Amino acid sequence: MRALSAIGFVISVIGLLLVCYNQFAIIPFLTDLNSNAAIKDNEFTQSLRFNYENQLFFLSMLSIIVGVFSVLFCSIVYLKKRTRMTLIGTILGVFVAVMGIIHSWY
Repeated sequence: MRALSAIGFVISVIGLLLVCYNQFAIIPFLTDLNSNAAIKDNEFTQSLRFNYENQLFFLSMLSIIVGVFSVLFCSIVYLKKRTRMTLIGTILGVFVAVMGIIHSWY
C-alpha cells in the first residue's frame, strides 16, 4: 500500500509540473502570438502557432490523464489507510485534472 501511495503522489507531482509548464511557458507565448499585431502573418508564424496549439492540446490531455490516475491511485489507498501523502496526492490530482480541462478549452 505504501508503494501505491508513493506512486500516486509522484504521479500527481509530475502532473503539477506539466500544468505549471503549460501555464507559464506555452500559454503566454501563444497569447502573444495571437494578440500581437506587429508580427506578420506568414507561413513561419502560422506553423509556430500550429505547433504551440498542438503542444498545448497534447499536454493538457496528458495532464488530465495523469490527474485522473493520480486521484485513482491515491484515493484507493486513502480509503484503506488515511495518510497525509495520499490526501495531498488526491488533492493535487484533482487540481491537475481540473487545470488540464481548463487548458484544453483554451
